Amino acid sequence: MSILFRIALPADTAMPARAIITARQLATFRAYLRVEGERIGAVLLEPDAYLGNSFEARVCPLALAAVTRHFDHDIAVIAVVEEAQFLGRRIAIHHDGMKAEISMRVALTSDSGLELDLANGNAFALLEALGMDRTSVGEITLDQLRARLSDPSLPARARTYGVDHYLPRMERLLASAAVMDDARLAWA
Repeated sequence: MSILFRIALPADTAMPARAIITARQLATFRAYLRVEGERIGAVLLEPDAYLGNSFEARVCPLALAAVTRHFDHDIAVIAVVEEAQFLGRRIAIHHDGMKAEISMRVALTSDSGLELDLANGNAFALLEALGMDRTSVGEITLDQLRARLSDPSLPARARTYGVDHYLPRMERLLASAAVMDDARLAWA
């Protein structure tokens, strides 16, 4: 089991934009992502080796029209991709075998993949080092997190728990939300 630390926005709890796509559209889109990834030197599709029923793809480095042309500029797809680019998020693709449909929505993870996905033991140790309760689900305001990260005793406490190497990653995650007033750090 693992716990994902991520930046959460109020928009995450709203009814997310969703688009239904076809297998043929998805195949051409995946081929496009591979070519564009090689061209710009970035991994756009993860994991590229095996794409199961659910995966995420980066769209922020790409032009909206170039992405949506693979879906015949469907209005629902445009809404999903535009929202993902606006929020700096990836898109999530999910194939529901029971409904026999493939859907696209805005992912909860950032386009740059700054989130920390830690094993439960490491996540609980990081929470303890930060002076927070060892709970598998929670959230904290970014101001509270900044205060905890600026505590001069934190590096030593984190070393004691063996999680000091996660602090720079936590600071980069926090910096990614610098301009978002209503964002918070959430973990689950």
